[in-house]
Amino acid sequence: MSRFELGPGWAAFYDTALYLRFALILISATLSSALLAYHPIYRRRAISLDDLDLRRTLIIYGIVGALIAVVCSVSPSMAFVIFGIGGLMRFRTDVGASKDTGHTIMVTLIGLCWGLGLELVAVLATVFFWVMIFVLEIAPARELKVGGVAVPNMGPSSDAYIGAIVRAGGRVLGHAKDFKKGQMSFVFRIRSASLDNELDHELSQIPEPLRGTPDWRR
Repeated sequence: MSRFELGPGWAAFYDTALYLRFALILISATLSSALLAYHPIYRRRAISLDDLDLRRTLIIYGIVGALIAVVCSVSPSMAFVIFGIGGLMRFRTDVGASKDTGHTIMVTLIGLCWGLGLELVAVLATVFFWVMIFVLEIAPARELKVGGVAVPNMGPSSDAYIGAIVRAGGRVLGHAKDFKKGQMSFVFRIRSASLDNELDHELSQIPEPLRGTPDWRR
């Protein structure tokens, strides 16, 4: 066999067992990662955007790890190549947050699969990861921080902001009050960008004594 034909090649598309094997690897890795990412202990603390990003990052890296194992099973020497690529991307390439680094490594691994003759794995991983990105990013979370509300009013103010977000079609994932800083934070999802105007309208209807200074993080 040529060194350029390490994997089963296009013939793998005619092998139903390989479909099931690789699909189960990707699905199992995703489920296991999600189980750890959504561990009950995380629910005991206030949810922030960083917490949500961590969950998505854990799931993505779980899939990355499964694909690395598949690639290395075909060519063990690729472990050193992948390690070098990962280090280069993380420390020498500006790809943003850890989640974005995971996306970049995943795309690189898919390219390696094509080069190693793992066309079936490349196709399945591409489709699977495309769906995963859609599921994880369909309704990005937002964080609204509100300052300038008097401490005695923070309780009813918090209820007013939660009510406004819900009326605009949002779903509140978590909220917290910092009495020392006089600041409240709300993490929520809203599915359609077209609802932003409605959200702005609802927030503007909050009574003046309960309304603070907004600081958005998206």
